[in-house]
Amino acid sequence: MTNPSAGARLRALIQRGSIAVAPGCYDGLTARLVEQAGFEAAYMSGLCVAATLGEPDVGAISVDAMVERARIIAQSTSLPLIVDADSGYGGAYNVFRATRAFEAAGAAALHLEDQPFPKKCAAMPGKTLVGAAEMVARIRVALEARTDPDFMIIARTDAFAVEGLDAAIARAQVYEQAGADATIVMSVAAEADMARITASLKKPTIVMMVENLRPLVPAARLQAIGYPLVVYPVSLLQGQVHAQARMLAALREDGSTAASAAAAVTLGDIAGHLDLPRASRVDADYARYVAQARDGVAAQ
Repeated sequence: MTNPSAGARLRALIQRGSIAVAPGCYDGLTARLVEQAGFEAAYMSGLCVAATLGEPDVGAISVDAMVERARIIAQSTSLPLIVDADSGYGGAYNVFRATRAFEAAGAAALHLEDQPFPKKCAAMPGKTLVGAAEMVARIRVALEARTDPDFMIIARTDAFAVEGLDAAIARAQVYEQAGADATIVMSVAAEADMARITASLKKPTIVMMVENLRPLVPAARLQAIGYPLVVYPVSLLQGQVHAQARMLAALREDGSTAASAAAAVTLGDIAGHLDLPRASRVDADYARYVAQARDGVAAQ
């Protein structure tokens, strides 16, 4: 009996009836931290990957760079991974190629958004939208491109911030009808608006929570509203930047990191997160194999 694919495991999480929480990760270490913390799914944010490459979230990172990062994350964790595929990186064939590549990299799902290419971060002003018909075409191309029918194609709309709630719901409904497996309505904040969204859609819809941008609604409350999955896309990046900036400020001011050292993990902690014992076992096995081979040659 074959093991279920990443997409099948993500679908099972979404369909089980209790909400799942997917923190954002952006490299192998943060992926391991998410899994070791006990979460059941992970998310790769384009903003976070761009930030690690020194760029803002304006669609400047290539699909190949994003796919390679997705591959690293998928190899670092057993959790089903949802990836941010922006607006598809160009025309129809770009969407097709990106879908195939993210699936081959080990992701469980991708989401496409209805902004033009290049896109803008959802938190930025001045966003624009493509027509619903163009987004429907993107969805259909992605559906045709996937090789595993359980690999999820999620349609994201930024219409709420541009055209309002009614327009955002209408677009999400159209995207459902086009075959999207789930939707994301970005920038929604009020619980009443969230409830309207979940009540208006037939397929699963996913919500994102971003610290210091909009009110954070607890997972239990989101479940009651009707969401099967909540994503915290940038929490680890925000925490990393905060902690590192404080440590650097202390070092610059005091000439030492002593003031912040107590809040830092040890190198042993990091080695544990990265499973150094496994690497040590492989080295020990290798040494044993060499010794056995040497003894065999000597016996001859």
